[in-house]
Amino acid sequence: MSAFRQIYEDAPEFIPIPKSMQHHRLEVVLLPLDEISPTQPVRKRTPPPHFVGRVKELGDVINTLSAEDWGLTE
Repeated sequence: MSAFRQIYEDAPEFIPIPKSMQHHRLEVVLLPLDEISPTQPVRKRTPPPHFVGRVKELGDVINTLSAEDWGLTE
C-alpha cells in the first residue's frame, strides 16, 4: 500500500481540516481506499472455550472487557 505523508509547520487554510487545526504544526497522511482488500475477513471475538456453559450471557459481553481480560491476545 502506498501512502502520502506531509508535515506542515503552518497548516494552510486550503487543506480541508477543522479551523482549530489550521495554522498549527500538522502531519497529514493519505491512504488510498481502493488498495484495501475488501475480502479480508472480519475477525469476530468470542469468549474463551473454558467459559462455554458456565456463563449466562445477558448481552454483548465480549466488548465489556479488553481481550487481555478475556485471556486472548490480539
